[in-house]
Amino acid sequence: MIDIETGFGRVQKYGSGAINVVFAHGSGIGMNHEFMQCVAAVMSLKDFTVYLFEFGYMQKIQATGVRQPPPAVAKLEHEYLGLLDALALPSPLIIGGKSLGSRVASLIVERTNALGWFALGYPFHPQGKPQTLRVEHLLTSHKPGLIVQGARDALGSYDQVLGYKLPAHINLCWLDDMDHSFKPFKAARYSQMQAIEQSVLDIEHWAKYTVKCSNI
Repeated sequence: MIDIETGFGRVQKYGSGAINVVFAHGSGIGMNHEFMQCVAAVMSLKDFTVYLFEFGYMQKIQATGVRQPPPAVAKLEHEYLGLLDALALPSPLIIGGKSLGSRVASLIVERTNALGWFALGYPFHPQGKPQTLRVEHLLTSHKPGLIVQGARDALGSYDQVLGYKLPAHINLCWLDDMDHSFKPFKAARYSQMQAIEQSVLDIEHWAKYTVKCSNI
């Protein structure tokens, strides 16, 4: 892992693969969280170069120890776009994130040079508010996407998501008996680490196919 200083804070770089990946954290975890570090480490064993970063509000949490909610998503879009400009990564590039980070990636991908976006646990709706959907922009998107989702995710379960009728260029991969954090329920046949490894395999297959289709 290599630390890189940018105008948007510190960025952690993993691996040296041909496909550049920018990976954003969820609303309550920073880039040093075990989940983020595990994903980056496993991805670095594939043909990826992975960049982890933190939104400004999370940098303040890490510096002060005082929890605070994320700001309006438009501010996070601005920060993600600013980081991409600062890194100036060439194609092939894919962007994504965990939960909140993936939502922001999906909102900005059409304004970037990224070939597509991916989500590890997309927040289809706030917890306990399944009527408040976050899918409208997905229905009108053009670039390919990949969503790896726990089948028992409280922010978008298997039964719920099937009813959203997402476009064909957004691929769904399901993790049986996993929640939003890819943690297994008691009856699950595999662990969180195995779920992360499977997720990275799904991303690898999707990313290579996406690059192939782009003729890069």
